[in-house]
Amino acid sequence: MNPYGLPEQRKPELVPDFLSRLVPLPNDIAVFDADGTLWTDDVADDFTKWMIANRHISGERWDEYLRIYRDDAPTGCQYLLSLYSGMTERALHEKIAYYWTEDANRNWIPEVVESLYALADVGFPIWVVSGSPTEFLQPLLQMLPVARILGMDFEFGSDHKVTGKHTGISCAGLGKAEKLKALGEGLNVRVCAGNGSLDGAMMELAEVAWSVFPNPEFEAYSRGRGWPVMPRPDWFVEETKFVVEE
Repeated sequence: MNPYGLPEQRKPELVPDFLSRLVPLPNDIAVFDADGTLWTDDVADDFTKWMIANRHISGERWDEYLRIYRDDAPTGCQYLLSLYSGMTERALHEKIAYYWTEDANRNWIPEVVESLYALADVGFPIWVVSGSPTEFLQPLLQMLPVARILGMDFEFGSDHKVTGKHTGISCAGLGKAEKLKALGEGLNVRVCAGNGSLDGAMMELAEVAWSVFPNPEFEAYSRGRGWPVMPRPDWFVEETKFVVEE
């Protein structure tokens, strides 16, 4: 295993047939969600909990974040940024780099990772589009053949400190599709892999949409759209923040 927990041996036999046959045309890109698609866990939550545990940021608003996320996930993605208010840009980047090399082994989904490699191998530029902060995902540019990352962008003040707000298009839910269209103008989303309703609008942009480990509601939606579905395996455990308490 490499330092990031990625398998060292490639397994091309895991790539679904509907993806293995694709050849890129000019301006084609392949788009992947991150949390719940490339891996089953959530890097924004895991990194933030690590930051709290190591007293790099305060955890007093963590429960409020979870409440907001469960009520309105896109707003929750924005609210998470406020937990980093006052941190310098340099310190944030240093902590992210350390976390990924020392603590951040992801629970990778092998079929999706192999598909990403396979599409990159035949010439597809790979874009990762996520509701997690862009900075949290920057290490992917060194780990995988990823060309561009679109996420929730921190706003930094003139003092280079986190303001607690996002800047630009809010990259969550419908905002994923909006940001992808705005920054990928002139490009064709040939393939898009996602795992849930927050990815639905983005997946609608694709010629080939792949639904990865969806919950029952999104699985039904995906099948109704005619999208290939990779059902949840028996070992799958829902991320805590996605479980709605009765």
